[in-house]
Amino acid sequence: MGIKIGEDIQYVHPTFLYESLADFIIFFILIKLSQNRKYSGQITVWYFTLYSFIRFFIEGLRSDSLVIGNIRISQIVSGVIFIFAIVFMIKLKKQQK
Repeated sequence: MGIKIGEDIQYVHPTFLYESLADFIIFFILIKLSQNRKYSGQITVWYFTLYSFIRFFIEGLRSDSLVIGNIRISQIVSGVIFIFAIVFMIKLKKQQK
């Protein structure tokens, strides 16, 4: 499965489509969360958490990623943002109490 690219018939995943669908899902989740917002910054932190989580897996499917050794740089960045977002979410919850 995939999209035909080039003369030598290389099939790749339509990561732009996956990301677009994930962005719509994240949008609707954030709309739902905003109706019951408990503290300032909650929706922003949820966005960073959800987007970096999805982006980590989508980057694993890309064929044109920047790679150093066997590690994709974009996956490292997504993982770091995800961890920081979780830590920040915990910090905001503690401040809210």
